[in-house]
Amino acid sequence: MERETDVLVLGGGISGLAAAGRLKAAGLDVVVLEKAVETGGLSRTARAGDFAFDLGGHRLYFSDGAVRQWTVDLLRGSRLLRPRRSSAVFTGGRMLRYPPTFLNGLLYAAPLLLPGRRRKPPAGQAATLKDWLEKRLGAGVHDRYFRDYTRKVWGLGTDELSPLWAERRIGGGFSVRSLLLELFGGRLSSKENVNTFIYPEKGIGELPAALLAAAGPGVIAGASPLELVFRNGRPAELLYERAGQKERVRFKALVSAMPLRSLLDLLPGLPGTDPAAIRYRSLVVLFAALRRKKSLPYHWVYFPDADAPFSRACELANWSPKLAPGGWLPLTLEFFCDEGDAVWNLDARDLALLAFASPAMKALAGAFEPGELAVERLPHAYPLLYAGAEAPLAAVKSALAAFPNLFTCGRTGGHAYMDTEECLLDSWAAADKVKDFLGAR
Repeated sequence: MERETDVLVLGGGISGLAAAGRLKAAGLDVVVLEKAVETGGLSRTARAGDFAFDLGGHRLYFSDGAVRQWTVDLLRGSRLLRPRRSSAVFTGGRMLRYPPTFLNGLLYAAPLLLPGRRRKPPAGQAATLKDWLEKRLGAGVHDRYFRDYTRKVWGLGTDELSPLWAERRIGGGFSVRSLLLELFGGRLSSKENVNTFIYPEKGIGELPAALLAAAGPGVIAGASPLELVFRNGRPAELLYERAGQKERVRFKALVSAMPLRSLLDLLPGLPGTDPAAIRYRSLVVLFAALRRKKSLPYHWVYFPDADAPFSRACELANWSPKLAPGGWLPLTLEFFCDEGDAVWNLDARDLALLAFASPAMKALAGAFEPGELAVERLPHAYPLLYAGAEAPLAAVKSALAAFPNLFTCGRTGGHAYMDTEECLLDSWAAADKVKDFLGAR
């Protein structure tokens, strides 16, 4: 089968769907190809028997009022909850609220922030996340809250990671002084620390479902890209496979929201680039329906200590009552790993045995009766911004810029750690560039 379109979008997560919807609204014909059998990407709400669960804890929070209103309008067919954010860190057998309360800060955080515990990064060494944290918060906070958790999540130490993640998610102006002022003032300025957020009652999957409806009928799931065909030095046609059949689509402009490494696989021999330098950290999400006495008073809990095989747990009953039906109190447990390693290959039962045997799980859930189990594996969950990743990433983006009709967007497409709002804005910006290229209004 062959088809023609104005714009081909690769990737049917929220970024690809948002770009497609904006292009369709401009009157352009758009085809979206998604490799998975379902759209939604990392923001999909999965099923486990009669249960639903998100692939991690997804909040909708915004710094731009216009983006917030647009999202609310898009979800007008859904009931939107507005929970008050509640999260914690379980470390040393103690549950500490996060962001810290005045009491947490006074008893636990402040002693670690004393000037005597701070040290500047050694002169002459390349900046790392460890340098960034110790310079701003000191060795005490780094060692207690970041060192072990970072290695668990990323598979690398803080001295092996780029500070790009912290610059984006915490902010370059963050320091001990700003933390103490905010802590004892009772208000943290980072967007990630907002007190309330928006959440669709039936799960975050309602967002990509609404974006899918806006993108129109040209969305094709279960389509694996095979080969890009070039004309006049530009990508012009894609061969892909769906249901065992090979199909082609010709296009004028190409938007890639799929993992950047996957795009490079379609561009073999791209001058000046090293595809192996574009790396990811994978995630396995275990859903476990449990019968227990009561839920924890948190949306999620972080587990930096080694006695927890998982890194984070989401208490689904606190996200929405729809996610905890019939007296069940399910949890999702997140296991960071590398695609193909021992954790990646564990089935739901073995993951549950590993989790349930841990002291952290016993402290988290108490006595419980297990029920339905399910597992979801996400191979490109997080762009891995290791120390030294800046140069090869910049080289790739520079090489891609040589194709005037090729645009990337989103978290995986741009290989950048973006939240939902940033993904939407980046996708709209890419769509606007496509419209300029094609001369569309």
